[in-house]
Amino acid sequence: MMSDSHGPYFTTSELAKTCGVTKHTLFHYDEIGLLKPEFVNSKGYRFYSIQQCYALDIINVLKKAGSSLQEIKGFIQNQNTPLLIELLRQKLYDLEMEQIRIKRMQRLLKGAIEMTEQAQGELHDGPSMAEYEEEYFIATQLEQGDGDKEFAHKLNEHRNYCEKQFIDHEFPIWTILGKDHFESGDYYGDFIANKLKAPIPGERMITKPKGIYVVMNHRGSYETMSETYSTIKKYIESNGMAVCGKAYAVEVLSYIAEKNPSNYIMQISVEVSKVRNAN
Repeated sequence: MMSDSHGPYFTTSELAKTCGVTKHTLFHYDEIGLLKPEFVNSKGYRFYSIQQCYALDIINVLKKAGSSLQEIKGFIQNQNTPLLIELLRQKLYDLEMEQIRIKRMQRLLKGAIEMTEQAQGELHDGPSMAEYEEEYFIATQLEQGDGDKEFAHKLNEHRNYCEKQFIDHEFPIWTILGKDHFESGDYYGDFIANKLKAPIPGERMITKPKGIYVVMNHRGSYETMSETYSTIKKYIESNGMAVCGKAYAVEVLSYIAEKNPSNYIMQISVEVSKVRNAN
């Protein structure tokens, strides 16, 4: 594929066509010092050697493996076998981490689909009782009195923490409310959380105990959840039960799927126990 008129050299167009890149790419590589032509003639035309064709192949491989042009430039300038092994091992590690992130996102999206499809079905409106197995959450603490801006900040911090730590959790966001705040009517959550696939070490994990829970689906905006909490309280009292643990609220249908807050659905569950009769 060499031109007879140029001897054993490629013109910019020939090298671009041979190696499957654009002329603009070769001009850019020349400008940044990544791949400069073997020589430039008196008319300003660039010419490349066969060895530079191989160098361009290395550049393309490393780019596809995720290396930056600056990293590749450093390798090209100091090219040797140990350096190549070190660079490729790092790229292999980066690709493995990316695979973990992709699989995690696939699970999150699958969970979002399942949760949204569930919300489209018929959901029971009134309070009822259910028995749950032990569950685990990765949580970020909130403070009573935090405004919307601080909540948004902590939600973002929570998501970033889970992503950086490669924490395997389910999609929907939960709000966890402590027993004291539930009973006193301070319904601003104590934690935002995601359900874990399995328990993990660390102080940020919260265990939801196995037990009996009063469950109710709240329909409407977050601002009206106090009404549903009050309904749950009355149900607990009228059925001779007492709150013995936290309240958990999960977004079944939220701002992610619904523009109108009146269509939001949050499922609330409160851990309870039967009140013993006084003798």
